[in-house]
Amino acid sequence: MEDSVGLRQSNKARTRLSISDTATRLFIEHGFEHVTVAQIAEAARVSVKTVFNYFPSKEDLFFDRADEVRDVLLAALRDRPADLPMLESLRTVLADRLVPFDADGWRGLRNPERYEGFRSFIGAEYASPILQARRLAIMEEWGEQLGAVFAQELRDRRAAAVLAAMTVALLVLRERELAQAMLDRAGPRTVERRVRAVVDEGFERLARAFPDLDRR
Repeated sequence: MEDSVGLRQSNKARTRLSISDTATRLFIEHGFEHVTVAQIAEAARVSVKTVFNYFPSKEDLFFDRADEVRDVLLAALRDRPADLPMLESLRTVLADRLVPFDADGWRGLRNPERYEGFRSFIGAEYASPILQARRLAIMEEWGEQLGAVFAQELRDRRAAAVLAAMTVALLVLRERELAQAMLDRAGPRTVERRVRAVVDEGFERLARAFPDLDRR
């Protein structure tokens, strides 16, 4: 029974990845607005119903790993060592990694093929107002969840909401700095340096603005 369940889950994961990869390729090649879910289903050799079984909306096909990013950010706060400040834990994840869920850090960007693939992904997003709006909506949702974690520490929901809003603003700034550096075709180390500078500056100022954090 366990083997059967494991096989089903593995098959589902492969199907989801296949649909996502197919959709991403089509979005990059033709533009997000010019690709339909029916075209994605046909290219992935599944039904439209199957696509929607895995992804509630077309935008979710593009941001298919948003939940992973959110979970890593929340885990950085909740599961940090007792002596590590909350904001420092969050800063480390955002400064030391190209994307928060990638434990390889920035090394992948030094691979020319991966660099160009990531750059093309960013280019597809920045060519689509719908996708840019969706990213902001996703980050707003993250802000509510970050605020709930901050509130447990600060014991002040208003202060926690302010901190969460400022953290989300910094996440937006980081994403834009990363995107601009990639679209400028900056070298991998320059991209990393630019993103680190924004993240370090932002979290240094946040830490000074909330000295009562981590004093529970």
